[in-house]
Amino acid sequence: MAFPHQDSYNMQEPTQQTPSNGPSKTQYAQHQIPNTPVNGFGHPNGNAHQATDQHDPRYSQVNGASQHRPTLLPQQTLQRVYAVPLPPPPLSTNPSKVHTGSPSAPQPPPHVPPLDYQILLLSLAEEYLAAAYGHGSTADIVRRETEMEEYYKLIATGLGCLEAVLRHCKLAPEREAIVRLGYATVLYEETDNAMEAEEALSKGISLCDRHRFFDLKYDMQHLLARILFQKNPRAAFKFLDGIIKDAEAYQHIAWVYAFRFMKVSLHLELSSHQNLVAALAQLRSIAAMSNEFGDRTILAIATTIEGLTCLKVANDAESIEQAQRALASVRSLQLHPKVAELHQLAVLTSYVDLCSQLQNFDPKQALEKCQIMQTALKGVEDSNSWTSDGSFAIPIPGARMPSCKSRCGVIRKEEDGSLVLMFNWMPKEDIYTVGYLLSGVAMGHRNMIDGQKSEHMLEEGIQRMYWAVRETSKVPKSITLTSTQQRWREEITLYMRLHLAFTLCRRTSWTAAGQQQAEIDRALAAMINPPEPLLLLSAYLEGVICQGTGDISGALSAYQSATLSIHEYRKTSHPSHIHLDVSLLSALNLLLIIRTPTHPDHHTLPSLVSFIEHLCLRNPNRQIQSAFNLVSATIVESSTILHTKQALQNALGLAKATDNKHLICIVLTFMSWKFFKGVVGEQAEKSARASQAQAQQCKDGLWTSVSAGVLGDTLEAAGRIEEAKRARASGIITASSLPEGLQEVMRSDPGMTKAADVAMTDIRV
Repeated sequence: MAFPHQDSYNMQEPTQQTPSNGPSKTQYAQHQIPNTPVNGFGHPNGNAHQATDQHDPRYSQVNGASQHRPTLLPQQTLQRVYAVPLPPPPLSTNPSKVHTGSPSAPQPPPHVPPLDYQILLLSLAEEYLAAAYGHGSTADIVRRETEMEEYYKLIATGLGCLEAVLRHCKLAPEREAIVRLGYATVLYEETDNAMEAEEALSKGISLCDRHRFFDLKYDMQHLLARILFQKNPRAAFKFLDGIIKDAEAYQHIAWVYAFRFMKVSLHLELSSHQNLVAALAQLRSIAAMSNEFGDRTILAIATTIEGLTCLKVANDAESIEQAQRALASVRSLQLHPKVAELHQLAVLTSYVDLCSQLQNFDPKQALEKCQIMQTALKGVEDSNSWTSDGSFAIPIPGARMPSCKSRCGVIRKEEDGSLVLMFNWMPKEDIYTVGYLLSGVAMGHRNMIDGQKSEHMLEEGIQRMYWAVRETSKVPKSITLTSTQQRWREEITLYMRLHLAFTLCRRTSWTAAGQQQAEIDRALAAMINPPEPLLLLSAYLEGVICQGTGDISGALSAYQSATLSIHEYRKTSHPSHIHLDVSLLSALNLLLIIRTPTHPDHHTLPSLVSFIEHLCLRNPNRQIQSAFNLVSATIVESSTILHTKQALQNALGLAKATDNKHLICIVLTFMSWKFFKGVVGEQAEKSARASQAQAQQCKDGLWTSVSAGVLGDTLEAAGRIEEAKRARASGIITASSLPEGLQEVMRSDPGMTKAADVAMTDIRV
């Protein structure tokens, strides 16, 4: 007997479905990783995470009906009987499922392989860090505070991805070491979490020791030494000594070079006399080792840096001679093929050579070295060895580190199998800026003769620096590196402005010099910790401008300040030679102010002269020696004629040796007034005309007017009244263009003595 078709069981029977304890493949394929919080991470296994949610007791009320469904009655499990037998299902149909009569049954989803969370997190970390570096390089310095939060959010997310990989993923040993090194590098460069970086590196070093990954181990130790240096420099140096000893035992000579160069850079960063001497010792050790193994490129770069360090140790003849010997050794290696290919080394050598000549200041040699430097800079643009970040590679024979495989560390393996030691330096834009600065300083003594080339060089360097900031902002880099480069560029711009201001003062362009001073003061006020040389030179510039414009009280206040006082210099624990030179110049100008018997501080003049006499006469700067001889000849009233003539002769000889036109002008004018006043004769007229010609050549309005007055007195004594009137009239016209404050001081006493006193306030070196 067949069941009727209107049977209620047949009408209400549901389609049988197999219950599932997990998501379907389609659901898994569409599953998205939730946004990872900055300080926490989701479970790395998506399946386990979802299964835990489904078995959570919180879901028992929702799924209660399906979990506690009552059993079916026995008669409901009987097979159904049909009057007409159904056709068999097609072969492609799953026999476990019964056709329900729906118009279109869904096809089973395709097979999707499970996600590799290790690769995913590493890729995400790379993307987040790249986005952060791109954001940081284009950020404007002024608006950076508002953008800093977004930048560090990207950095933190990238670090979170790396930390999740290290904590929850099983990595191959070499990959784990690389990830730990990258993780610690970002922590060191972008955060203050030094302890976490040290912990990551310690684990990585132990891992490298077990698997003998020497190159990765040395890279980690290199980074760990920098982290230790921030906290305790002495501990960092001790740590490096142990590493160098181990590397020498393994005969990994390439890394011995790397760690010794690192010690040199850290000693130079501290910059005290003791550290500079230690840096020289390390450089000489590198030179001896490289000479023994025949590594000419290492020998050349070590010897060049040795010459530069000698100039930093002291400003005396011995240090300059040592620097010149080091440069001579480098020149003897320039015929070696590998050394000749290093264009960066040629530029660096030309810089050091020019700096040594500027410290000794032989005018002829300085101009020749300046031409050599400019020739070396012409090939920078066409050279393929310059990178966007300024780094360059020093080739080392492969036998010096046979196990190296790294392509991105301190020691790198090139595609041809050779090894290179990487050095960080300046990009092209900054290289040109240093060249403009050194050229402007080298040609400063000929600024008036050469059509103000020195000023044009310095002005071009300042403008080029602003262009360099715009160009390098297109290169993705971290905010830390961007800030470091920006600070260096601000400092070198200030040095160019200072030299430009002193050059303007030399030709009495006080308004333009005051504008540069305002820019310098504004930039220094914005800097957190300005370097000592900038503070010294800016304070001295303020005194020079006040003295040159007739503000004698302002100049006196500047020269007697704690920054410039020679007595405060002696109280300094480790003074630099720059501090000594600027303090001596301040003392010389101070002597010119207090030399008047009516000055309240006139009684301190003899003690101040005796205090600075040996410091000036033994100073390696011959221009300071010349200035002291000139000042001592004018301020000591009780000195004999023989002493005055001897002092003026020494001042004139030293001024000619250094081609200081300004000092020559002052000496000649004072000699004409001192020894030929009221004298009739050809020699007196020649002396007066020579001083006026020298003043006109310098384009110094003050000394042009003073020399015109001296010439007028000489012509009047000879009875040439009309010529004397014309000479004095030209001097009065020139004096009318001087600052009002200076004119008032000169009008206070029509005598030549007072005029000469005021004129002497323009001494600068």
